[in-house]
Order: sequence, then structure tokens, then C-alpha cells
Amino acid sequence: MNNYSYYRAIDLLFNLLIMKKFLKYTGFTLTVLLVIGLIWWFAFDYQVYENRPQKPLDEYVDLETDFQRLFQLAQDGETIELPEGYFKFSKALILDGKNNITIKGAGMDKTVLSFRGQTEGAEGIRVANGHNITLEGFTIQDAIGDNIKAIYVDTLTFRHIKTEWTDKPNDKLGAYGLYPVICKNILIENCEALRGSDSGLYVGQSENIVIRNNIAHENVCGINIENSANVEIYNNKTFHNTSGITALDIPGLTRYMDNVHIHDNEIYENTLYNFAPAGNVASSTIPGTGIMIWAGKNVRINDNEIIDNPFPAIIYSFKGSYYATKDKAFVPIAESEKARMKVGIEEETSLREDAINAQYGKDKNYNPHSVGISFSNNKWSFGSFRKKIQSKDGGLVSLVTLGKDAHIWYDGVPNPEGSTFCANEKDNFLVAHLDVLNDSKNVVIKQSTEQCATDQSISSKNIN
Repeated sequence: MNNYSYYRAIDLLFNLLIMKKFLKYTGFTLTVLLVIGLIWWFAFDYQVYENRPQKPLDEYVDLETDFQRLFQLAQDGETIELPEGYFKFSKALILDGKNNITIKGAGMDKTVLSFRGQTEGAEGIRVANGHNITLEGFTIQDAIGDNIKAIYVDTLTFRHIKTEWTDKPNDKLGAYGLYPVICKNILIENCEALRGSDSGLYVGQSENIVIRNNIAHENVCGINIENSANVEIYNNKTFHNTSGITALDIPGLTRYMDNVHIHDNEIYENTLYNFAPAGNVASSTIPGTGIMIWAGKNVRINDNEIIDNPFPAIIYSFKGSYYATKDKAFVPIAESEKARMKVGIEEETSLREDAINAQYGKDKNYNPHSVGISFSNNKWSFGSFRKKIQSKDGGLVSLVTLGKDAHIWYDGVPNPEGSTFCANEKDNFLVAHLDVLNDSKNVVIKQSTEQCATDQSISSKNIN
């Protein structure tokens, strides 16, 4: 509790003692309960992100010309050695059309690249049109758009990379920490991601992906898989995000989701407020979400610790989410988004809800339902009621379910061909059916009866 909150609590109690003279016993009791509730709600600090002091930018060294030369003149097969120290940049570092390249720093938190003063370029580092690219051993901070973006790369490794925004979580921070898109054979391991206003660790429209032994915290989405196939996510820690792990399949992109395995992760206390820019897809994420599956295809979720998340798992169809937003007046592009566009950030960097909804119905091959989602042998617990109702959407869901808890929150829109989801979990495993297509008129929470018929094993391609 901070000092201001402490004195406000004392003031409330003092006023309560004065009111005691004028109230009957029953009224006094009700007042006591009300004041205790107000103190609980307002006075105690439930902040989950850490206050981290920023190193003054004038203490960073300007070797931008030397770094730009290293990237531009690198020959196939070379290692680009980044020295130890703190360095500042005004524009993106670009590696394009190179093969068998390693970009190697002196170590996480030893080589630090800051783009806090960026005036040109969409990302901090951009890697494109290459084969066998490795990035390892450095920290990257504060790009206007994405800290590291890779596109059209075959065989891509991120190892011991820290990606962060150093300001407190807010909608003016960049979107993605690590952002490989339209790539294949991707390994992300032993990395740390903080404060992406969309996702800390993201992979989109890609195939053959392993994400392991990473830490993602204080992002909107800790780990986010979108429209990708053959994905294995394991031994990661995701905590203090808005959502721990998200897997979604949306219309109008280059490929669809298939074959995702999420196992042996620690997914806990993901109760950070949502700080995504208004109107972006990530802004719809409900704070308190452990795992969110949005129109997922063949996703196996097993042997995870899904602890202290008010909404442990959410399964939504695109059809249900489209129905929920079809009459919504979409928010105009915020000034922070306009600022990003001025430095050349593509539309895909911050997916807009209205643009995606416009693709629904046009993409004839897209299946808007979740299919083949299985849960087994996970460890579950529920988060606090206070965190459950911290957002408008969380409050509305809690209202229609009378504040009850459930392990899975399901929009109630089944795949017409069956096999939406199943669960081989402990007894009294509860599923909330939200009946969104009927304006939640028939909401029910009941014990899961959809037992998985088989092991439903998913084989992912491991990358060493």
C-alpha cells in the first residue's frame, strides 16, 4: 500500500467512527462492510508490473554508423560481432538477402541496443529474405514498432535475446518483441520478452516452430501464435501478462493454423491490465487469461501449470467474436498508431479488428470455428475475483455467470462437424458455456463431459 492509499484508508475509518453516532447498529454494520470493501478495492496496490528505472539515453554510446556498416557489408557465412556496452540508434538495422549469418552480442544485458530515440524505420532490427540466420546474446529496447522483425526467412534462431520496452505498460509502446512472420523452421529459446503492447514473443503465418525455455512477462500477450502450423511451445514461464499464451487463426492471411502443442509451461498470474492500442485485435484480450484459443485448429494443451489466472482458459470461435463486435463502432486509429505509420510500419504490425472483420466472409477457405482442442493433465487454479472484474469484459462475463469460476470459458459456438474441444482433466472440471450467439441468454456452467477419445498426440518438428 502506498502512502496516499494508507492515509485515505485511515480517513475512511475515521469518518466511519463519526457516523457510528448517527446510525443504528444494522446501518453501522452495513457501513463497516461497505468501507472495508472500498478500502480493499481502492487502497491496496495490486500492480503486477515492476517499476524499472530507465537508463538516461545520453549514457548510451552512438556507434550507429559502425553498426549499420556491419549489417550492410556482411558476407554470407559471417558472424556479426556486437561489442559489450549500451548503444543508441535513430533508425533500423537491416539485414536483407543474406545467408548463414549469426548476429552475436556479448550477452543478454551486456550488449544493449536502444531505439528510444528512433526517427526512421519500422523496427529495431529487420531480417528479410534469408536462410539460416541466428540472433543471440543481446538486449534490444524501445523500437517504435517491433523490436526484431524477420520475414521470409528459412531456418531462424533467436537465442538469449532480451526484448523490452523500458517505460511502464501503455498503448504508446511498440507492438511485438520478437516478430517472425512468413518464415519456417524457427527456434526461440532462452529469451525474455517484456512490455509488448501486442505480444512479447510472436510467430505468425509460419511453420515448424519451437518456442522453449523462455520468459514472457508484462506484455498484453506473453506468447502468441497466429495462423501457424507444426508448433511446439514448452518449458516457458508466462506471468503478469494480460494473457499468458494465445493461439489464434484469423481470415485473410497467407496460411491457417494446424498442429499446435502447448505443454509443460508455467502460466500464472496473468492479470496485467490491457494496454494494447484501442481497435487492435489484442485490445480484446480479457485481463486474467491464462490460455486463449481463438478459432484454433488441432491444439493439444497438456501438463501445464495454469495457476492463479481468473480465466484459466478461453475458447472462442471467430464466428462468436465477429457476432459480438458486428455492431461495434470501431475506434479510429489512435495518435500513437499514426506516429508508427509515419516511420513506415506496415498494417500487419498492429492488426486492426475492423480490417480483420472485413475479411470474414471473403476468405472462402477459412474455418471460423475451433476444432480439435484437447486438454489433459494440467494443474489448475483460479485467480482473485477482484482481478476477474477489473475490465469491462471480465465484469460482464462475471455478471452473466454470477461470479462463478470455471476452468474453461467457451463462447458456446460449436464446430458444426463436431470435435470442438475435449478435456481429460480432474473431477469437477468446469466449463462455462457463454451462449454468445444468443446474447448470453442461456449461460450455463457445468462439469465437462467431452472426454478425449484418444491421446490425440501431436508431433511437432523439433529443431535443435
